[in-house]
Amino acid sequence: MTLITYVTRVHFADGVLEEALWSEVEVNRKTRPLIVTDETHLDSELYERLLAGLPVRTSVEVVSDVPDIPNEGAARRVAEIYQRTERDLLIAFGRNTAIDLAKISRISIAHSEPLETFSYATGGSRRIGNNLPDLYAVPGIQGFGSAVSAHAPVVLQDGERTRLMCKKLVPTVTICDPTLTLGATPVESASAGADALGRCVEAYLSPGYNPPADGIALDGLGRVIANLHKVLENDSVTARRELMAASLNGALALQKGLGTIHAIGCALETVVDRRLDPGALSRLLLPSVLQFNAGAAREKFSTLQNLFDPNGDSGPARSVTEFLHDLPLPESLNEMGIGEDELRTAADLAASDLAAVRSPRALSSSSLYSIMKSVHLDRTRVA
Repeated sequence: MTLITYVTRVHFADGVLEEALWSEVEVNRKTRPLIVTDETHLDSELYERLLAGLPVRTSVEVVSDVPDIPNEGAARRVAEIYQRTERDLLIAFGRNTAIDLAKISRISIAHSEPLETFSYATGGSRRIGNNLPDLYAVPGIQGFGSAVSAHAPVVLQDGERTRLMCKKLVPTVTICDPTLTLGATPVESASAGADALGRCVEAYLSPGYNPPADGIALDGLGRVIANLHKVLENDSVTARRELMAASLNGALALQKGLGTIHAIGCALETVVDRRLDPGALSRLLLPSVLQFNAGAAREKFSTLQNLFDPNGDSGPARSVTEFLHDLPLPESLNEMGIGEDELRTAADLAASDLAAVRSPRALSSSSLYSIMKSVHLDRTRVA
């Protein structure tokens, strides 16, 4: 088993769930965890494995009412249950949404103020105290965007969407077990791979200076390129392990900051008022984002081209388009239920998102609109 202490404690090994969970709960003398997971995972064999990893003396409470986009009301309900039943630990299991809900619930448990008080956009991060309850994250195949990150989206009581961002939000422990992803559907696997790809590319291209994050991003890219299509063809634990490692790398590399795809995704979710598959968005938007930035990071683009097609000269945008072409994901934003009239509003929102400043080339509302418009009806437009 490998223990990684970059950002947080991460257990990573095949079949490590039960051993790692038991040891962390036992060593830290936790006895009354509150598990946050969605209904789908609650009825699964994987959830039984989670329970089996808890010491016998453990008393468990469960919250499974997880909204598609975490909101303040749900966080307050989790906090109320946590405090009323005298819990001493949060365990988030499964998808990003469950982990994000647990992360913002930590603030509601420790603070009585409205969550807008802690918004990153208004400097609220410094108001988050040091008394947050411990959180153990156990991500499934679509849980890595939140499992080691310092941020979480939230819909406030008034319906406004904001982002909480603070190192104190990073889960105390993350347990990565590739066997938890065996049997995932082709759509889930394709989405996880495309999401990891987008995160790694955007982190690497981000203008911030962070050599460790760049190295992690490039390593993740290599693992996605070598294993994504293998996973879709053969559900082997070896390929699953490599894809999970790529997803972990993509999440760790976000220490450099969020990027254009994240800004667009948050804006579109705000406009349509529902969760959108981040992997599907990455598959659609990444080639156009690369095309937009083609002249702004030539040396890094050369490195990307060598990873995707060392003998080709078509450029990363075309290489990425071809690599993602056969994935069983939506072919356009229109297919995802996003109307053309919603793109303008989303572009304005994305332009004001702090994530947009991590682009190698300056973004505006009009350039963001053009990126979205290029894949509204046909993602194969990139030349």
